[in-house]
Amino acid sequence: MADLLLAAAPPAPAAAAADLDALLDDVTAIKAQQKELEQQLEPLLEALNTAMATGQLDPSFSHNDWAFSHSPGRLTYDFPAAVQQIEQQLKAAKESAIQLGSAKEKRGNPFWTIRPPKTQPLPF
Repeated sequence: MADLLLAAAPPAPAAAAADLDALLDDVTAIKAQQKELEQQLEPLLEALNTAMATGQLDPSFSHNDWAFSHSPGRLTYDFPAAVQQIEQQLKAAKESAIQLGSAKEKRGNPFWTIRPPKTQPLPF
C-alpha cells in the first residue's frame, strides 16, 4: 500500500528537495551540538549532586530566575521468583488478548528520535 501512495505522489521539485536537505542538515547539526552540550553538562550536574549531598544546596532552589529541582531517580524493584512467574503469566495473557483482538489499542503522542551515525566521532 505504501508503494501505491508513493507512486501516486507527484515528484518533488529540486528546490523542495534542497529545502528538505537543508532542514535535515540543520536538525542533525543541532542534535550534534545538543549531544556535546549534554556531555559538558554531566560533570556540572555531578558537582551539583555533591554540593547538595554536603548540604551546600537544597534539593529545590532558584538561581538567576532559573528553577532547580533535584529528582532522586526512578525507583525500581527486583521481585522474587514467584512474583516474576506471575508477571510472565500476565504478559502471556496480555499477548493473548492482543492476538484475540480483545485489547483496546492506545497510542501516545508522536515524536521524532534522531541519533547520530554510530561511526561518527563526537566533536570535542
